[in-house]
Amino acid sequence: MATTATYHKRKLYIPRDVEQKLGLSDGDQAEISILDDKSFSVSVRHKKSTPEERIVNRIIRNPISAKMSKKHLRRGDYYESER
Repeated sequence: MATTATYHKRKLYIPRDVEQKLGLSDGDQAEISILDDKSFSVSVRHKKSTPEERIVNRIIRNPISAKMSKKHLRRGDYYESER
């Protein structure tokens, strides 16, 4: 997949679709390797997140599409491992 990023004022701007596909979030780091005079490769190192952050991010990315007729949601409604 080839895409175009923009370099401006010492910053490299990555297109939103690439950001979403890689699952980038604030605080993630990138390891840059110089391949030759005109190319480099980038590897993403995701920051370690707390269980609470993972739950919130999962809800934001995949909102629950159920009617809220229940009084309480079950733990399994949020945790992947219990589905």
